Amino acid sequence: MIKNMNILICDDSVLVHKSITRSLQACSNANFFYAENGEEGLEHLKNIDIDIMFLDLTMPVMDGFSVMKSLPVRDFTTTIIVLSADVQCTAMERSLALGADYFLPKPFDHKQLIELSQRLGLVFDGVQHSVTGAHFISEHPIDNIREIANIALGRGAAIISDHLGDFIKMPLPNVAFMKSSDLSMAIADIRNDNELIAITQRFVGGGIHGEALVELHGQDIHVFGEKLGFSQTDEYKNEVVIDIANLMVSSFLVALSEQILIPFSVRQPIVLEEYMNLHHTQCETNTYFTIEYTYKAEILDVECDVLFIMDSHSLTIINDKVMESLH
Repeated sequence: MIKNMNILICDDSVLVHKSITRSLQACSNANFFYAENGEEGLEHLKNIDIDIMFLDLTMPVMDGFSVMKSLPVRDFTTTIIVLSADVQCTAMERSLALGADYFLPKPFDHKQLIELSQRLGLVFDGVQHSVTGAHFISEHPIDNIREIANIALGRGAAIISDHLGDFIKMPLPNVAFMKSSDLSMAIADIRNDNELIAITQRFVGGGIHGEALVELHGQDIHVFGEKLGFSQTDEYKNEVVIDIANLMVSSFLVALSEQILIPFSVRQPIVLEEYMNLHHTQCETNTYFTIEYTYKAEILDVECDVLFIMDSHSLTIINDKVMESLH
């Protein structure tokens, strides 16, 4: 007799809930449960015999590392499959040390996911079964782009971590809209803060037009740069800061390009100047699409705040590419 299996998908992304369920919908013995953060996931584990848990590492309220540190919560063995955009080697090592059975990087390979699920006892009969309680389907562009931004951040963090030899704390990306007036105020605040160094870099590709704004602060900026292989040749210039900013922007755009299949070209990064106010006084009614996040080194005193600014047409292009990949 085939055993019914309870599957918990613990991830803050609606897109991931949808994608995993679609991959496993041909299972005849799967019951699906969903959690949007670690606390919700633990509640499911306390009350339900969960056979397999797909666990994200980067979530609000409680992250995946904290979930694994809290286990077990009852006398039942759950197979833990970490499914994460944080693909740093250290993230994988820490996950396995905390009890994860498998680690799969995002975006996951559907064939690989099915093969692993079959080994764990799920039975595929080729019929697309209805999924009870699946209230997760969302076509909102912000939800879709937040997940691909999360994957791009994970790839970027891995690149920087490999160069740095230090763990990068994975951020949660903030994907939102920003009015022109709010952007003007943010830039003015940056200019008035003498402790911040801000770099701007424009990029284009496939009809997407945008600008990245990178702020660096902390006592170890130049140590950070040296560990990444950058050197300062003139103490009155900002070569190291510019090189770091360029790495932050290019690593994200390369990972984004791989997902939406649009190549990007970037201009030379430069220090934010007075003339680079994007002429907001002439277009106060404009609204920009933004992706914002902060990278923090675990050991060094350095933070990098990154803000990608794009027009609304760029949002449409990116979302269309995401939907193509889903269907």
